[in-house]
Amino acid sequence: MAYGKLHVLPLSLFILIPVTFVITYTISVQWDHVVPGFPYISETGTLSPESCIFAQCLNIAALLLGCCVYIRHRQVLQWQIERGHDLVSRRIITVTACCGILACFGLDILANFQEARVIAAHMVGAMTCFSAGTLYFCFQTYLSYKMVPALNGTIVVYVRAILSALTLILTVSTIIPGYISMSEFQGNDYKKWLPADGGWGWHVASTTCEWILAIVYCAFLLTFVLEFRLINFEDPVVTVSQLITN
Repeated sequence: MAYGKLHVLPLSLFILIPVTFVITYTISVQWDHVVPGFPYISETGTLSPESCIFAQCLNIAALLLGCCVYIRHRQVLQWQIERGHDLVSRRIITVTACCGILACFGLDILANFQEARVIAAHMVGAMTCFSAGTLYFCFQTYLSYKMVPALNGTIVVYVRAILSALTLILTVSTIIPGYISMSEFQGNDYKKWLPADGGWGWHVASTTCEWILAIVYCAFLLTFVLEFRLINFEDPVVTVSQLITN
């Protein structure tokens, strides 16, 4: 049996991730877990009950993202076999898929290890997700350039190149001001950061860049919708090496 309408996967991610963040932000503000305004995304999902929604929805997102990475990998492999064996090496395709898998793994870790509970594991997951995800986008932009006009047009390449550059800029713009703001913080609870606590300007710059970065990530995933419309995925072939009979 062949399965179509695979474009629903990236489209679902484009909807699910922002909706999750809006819900957890709303709940965390209502329960007075964060100050309205400019918290980090992770801070809106670090305490119950919003942490339960945050973890569950991002677990689903990690699963859907893994499916997208696998389907895209198979699509690129098929193109490489049929038309691109002289344009792109199999090693680059494999490295691209590995970056995508690492990004899914990092997303799963940061979802289940809340910042207020196990901050070391949470930060490892966040750095893995952001760094591997950025590399994955850059590699996908390169592959898209090579696949013109077989699977995509030039406009898609330009859009993905712009979004990839934005992920690089925003990642740096999140980390550096965040580090500076933490060194200047003099308050008691960083989840309720106020202007009088010090480092407020750097904190706002860092958190704003993080929220925009999440939007850019979702926008990049949305660019796969048109290409996923062209894919029909068939049931895998299952063989049993040995059947035990009575």
